[in-house]
Amino acid sequence: MMAAPNFEGRTRPETQATILPSETQSRYLAGNALVCGDNMDVLRELPDSCVDLIYLDPPFQSDSNYNAIFGDKGQVAQQLKDVWQWTTETERTFNRFPIGQLFDTIKGIRLQAGATSPMAAYCVFMGRRLWEMRRVLKPTGSIYLHCDYHANYYLRLLMDAVFGSDAFRNEIIWHYANKLGTGGRVFDRHHDSLLWYSGDDHTFNVEREPVKRSKPQPVTQKVSGQRVWLRDEHGKRRYEISKTKRVGDTWIIPIVNPMAKERLGYPTQKPLALLERIIRASSNEGDLVLDPFCGCGTAVDAASSLGRRYLGVDVSAIAVRVMEQRLLSRGLVTIPAVYGLGWSEYDWAEFERRALMQRDDAEDGVPGWAWAEDKVAGLLTAIPNEKKTGDGGVDARYFGAAGEVIPIQVKMFNPRRPIGRPDLDRLLGTQTAMQNQGIHAPMSLMVSLYPPPNNLRTFAAQQGRVQLHGEDYPVMQILSVEEMLTKGEEPKLPPVDPRSLVGSTQTRMVISDT
Repeated sequence: MMAAPNFEGRTRPETQATILPSETQSRYLAGNALVCGDNMDVLRELPDSCVDLIYLDPPFQSDSNYNAIFGDKGQVAQQLKDVWQWTTETERTFNRFPIGQLFDTIKGIRLQAGATSPMAAYCVFMGRRLWEMRRVLKPTGSIYLHCDYHANYYLRLLMDAVFGSDAFRNEIIWHYANKLGTGGRVFDRHHDSLLWYSGDDHTFNVEREPVKRSKPQPVTQKVSGQRVWLRDEHGKRRYEISKTKRVGDTWIIPIVNPMAKERLGYPTQKPLALLERIIRASSNEGDLVLDPFCGCGTAVDAASSLGRRYLGVDVSAIAVRVMEQRLLSRGLVTIPAVYGLGWSEYDWAEFERRALMQRDDAEDGVPGWAWAEDKVAGLLTAIPNEKKTGDGGVDARYFGAAGEVIPIQVKMFNPRRPIGRPDLDRLLGTQTAMQNQGIHAPMSLMVSLYPPPNNLRTFAAQQGRVQLHGEDYPVMQILSVEEMLTKGEEPKLPPVDPRSLVGSTQTRMVISDT
């Protein structure tokens, strides 16, 4: 398996990322890191051949969405979208794929599954990410892709196209006998698959497991090996040899019991024993383990406990907070976490195009205004409001270190419908209402897509100034994404409270109706 060029030697499909000459120059590789963001953005920032082991448990094309229920009031937030549709954005992405084996493979999948089928859209999503994973994986590295019956054979085709069929090592069957049966007119499903690919000179540490015996056999002669003393039915001490064997390609590991200590509540949570086996077998102490679909963080937890470095990425801020809590619960107090990419990583034209996109055009089915609300919140280190309509005039909240709560309104109107004075009046009213409720809301922020009219800037300036942490801040600010991305302008905000990005709530996951 040779190191991959940048998407078959051509400019990457969206923005050209800078390849760093040394992994130590990447903020994601200087130590351990948890990152909230799209894994495509993070992968593009990584240098070539910098990762020793990749484990990914991506969406399975299961036609389900997973929601988190969290906090004292039982707030609900969609955390994992696993429902796919072919949109104009998917078509655009596919048409920008360079000619080659991956393009031909997805073209064949479109012929078999349907040119605009959900499976074809899923394969476009996965194919471009797998290509970047191949680029960042070391020649001595391995990748384990976790999947089930929904897309197993499609993913095998993509892995062959990206990594090469000669890099295939095993299809490992993870058998879990303790899962309830699926019912219906089929055999009960009790396994998932792990597709393992690597280069010829890959790291491999032999794993061994004990040989189970149904009945101990006492021996009377001296033997070599480990002795296990037993008592027979007469109370006499006997011993037998404790034998082990090499682990095969069928792993019998129970799923996480609902009452287990390690259980966090995610229905997609994998047992530590599964990830520990993968990490022990295909990496060494000090190696870097990447999980680009990190979820509740079993891979980073296992990597950390086994003395490996980790890079965990998830698009959900709640998932990153759960990961951090999980590591903190084991006494790991130094956990660098990057909760959003900086403004400098975004191209204005791409942001504008995505922010104006309709739901039916977007690859992920999220309308542009909703996408922009979450993206702006992440870039400002704020917490987005999960309720996208009827949100009381608050799209995100910024939590200051001294207890300030700053309401943020995000308006992605197009040029024919710019923001107006009523929008600022509503935001000011929201700020006043929060203060009347005893919330320390000394300032507010309006973020528009395009620069606002001068009369709105004048109105915002007329709201006065406030002293916070010994510095002077405007009571109301208004700034556009265009100005932030093209001129480097940023709002003036007090120091953030890092606890707002971690939280102390327990999280559980449920499957929503599709």
